Amino acid sequence: MTSERLNKFLRNVVCAPIALAAAAAFVSMPASAQDDQPAWLDVAIVQIKPGHAPDFEPLVRELMQALQAAGRPTPQVFEVVIGRPGEYHLVTPVASIAANEMAGPPMEQAQMAVWMQRVTQHIDSVRFFYARLHPEHGIQTDAGGSAEIMVLQTIRTVSGMQNEYAEWVADYLVPALRETDIAGHTLSSGAFGDSSQNFYHAMPVSGWDYLDMQGPLQRSMGQAAYDRMIDRVDGIVESNSSVVARMRGDLQP
Repeated sequence: MTSERLNKFLRNVVCAPIALAAAAAFVSMPASAQDDQPAWLDVAIVQIKPGHAPDFEPLVRELMQALQAAGRPTPQVFEVVIGRPGEYHLVTPVASIAANEMAGPPMEQAQMAVWMQRVTQHIDSVRFFYARLHPEHGIQTDAGGSAEIMVLQTIRTVSGMQNEYAEWVADYLVPALRETDIAGHTLSSGAFGDSSQNFYHAMPVSGWDYLDMQGPLQRSMGQAAYDRMIDRVDGIVESNSSVVARMRGDLQP
């Protein structure tokens, strides 16, 4: 990890996914708290070394406490539990990239240097980026605010097909999702530090047993109608991957 990346790691305090899961922090907010919607998600995806969670997590708590003491927003922390073990996401909804980037560090320089030296011993890689929120494609419910498990899906479109995918989401996917029993849905897309071909869907689920059920769209629409809807993105979507993450409220102040 370079010194420049570590400085950003400390300055913006996005140390940990989802991503993807980027949208996960926003969709987990109660619907009543989303009137003043942020425009961006400041995301960091951290892959820690195998077996280093017991050493890494106390350092996340330490950083969160420093942020809180400095009057700074604290990211929501998610740990990927199915898909990419050892991956943590720290996600902060922000209204302004400029204000976020110009914010001062949460610790004094000497404290930051010590913390940096300690945390780098446990990290394999860190990826930082901003994702653009698309609230017009979101579904927020009060039930989503209490969810502790997120299904985080990354869609990568064929180059030049971003608009076509966004139109499919607006015309077909979101209307179909509104007819299901999902607790919420948020869409974001890669912006600075990420590819604009990447779209991130986050959906909170009520519990682990929900994952054993047939998908909500198949249950609502029926398999044949679902297949016809998915066929519409043939030639638009290049790849599709999903992980399951749990919110780590115990790592936040």
